[in-house]
Amino acid sequence: MKNYSIDDIIPNTDRTVGYYTGVFEDTPDPTIAWPHRHDFYSLVWFTKGEGINVIDFDEHEITPNRIFTINPNQIHNWHYSIDSCGYFLLIDAPDAKQFHVDFSTPFIDLKVEDTLFIEEVFKRMVNGNNQLPAITYLLSLLKTDAGPVNNSNPTLSEIKRLIAENLDKNLAIHQYAAELGIDSRMLNQICKDETGLSPKQLELDMRITEAKRLMLYTALNTSEIAYRLGFADTSYFSRIFKNKAKISPSAFREKYLKNSRKS
Repeated sequence: MKNYSIDDIIPNTDRTVGYYTGVFEDTPDPTIAWPHRHDFYSLVWFTKGEGINVIDFDEHEITPNRIFTINPNQIHNWHYSIDSCGYFLLIDAPDAKQFHVDFSTPFIDLKVEDTLFIEEVFKRMVNGNNQLPAITYLLSLLKTDAGPVNNSNPTLSEIKRLIAENLDKNLAIHQYAAELGIDSRMLNQICKDETGLSPKQLELDMRITEAKRLMLYTALNTSEIAYRLGFADTSYFSRIFKNKAKISPSAFREKYLKNSRKS
């Protein structure tokens, strides 16, 4: 499955920083494969238009004044009307650390009274005027209880990144902690405080989410997926998957394929 960088999506740009801001309707559509992932964070604001945005397993309606957010490794595709307009912000994963970016919801619907102000912020970014402060300010505006930007401890984003990069390895808690430069007790505390889960529970949830992606978007069988994600054997993986998803791996895949044939 292809994993695209910002330079793949926006080619031939003189990009000296780890982020890119653009006008949606002025940017040519890149030729990309489906399914695909991004290795960067993306924020897209549709000011006009309609369609469907698919993020992982869910379809979301594209409507005016809806800002979509996508984290690295989420599978994404969309279909939108020819009159669609708006703005977008792409941030490389390493540079996202300075903004403490961790999108927690797939979209946010802006209040009508806020749109003119937020559009002015986007225009400043597109024009290259104080981009870094403008990005920081934009993300701070979206850090609301209903917004897509998580207000969590920034170390949690690093924990999730580290887990995502090692889903097949079954690292011990002390190994994760050592990589992060903290002790195991602090790692446990951050995960509990921010997610309500232990590090191993968080790791398991992320492995099952990745298993769902592989079920839906690859031809790998259950045994191959279990092996790729570091499970000891297929039967154990199937039990864990059913416990988490409330449906067996084979039934999950069949349900999706059946729904796809209807659409």
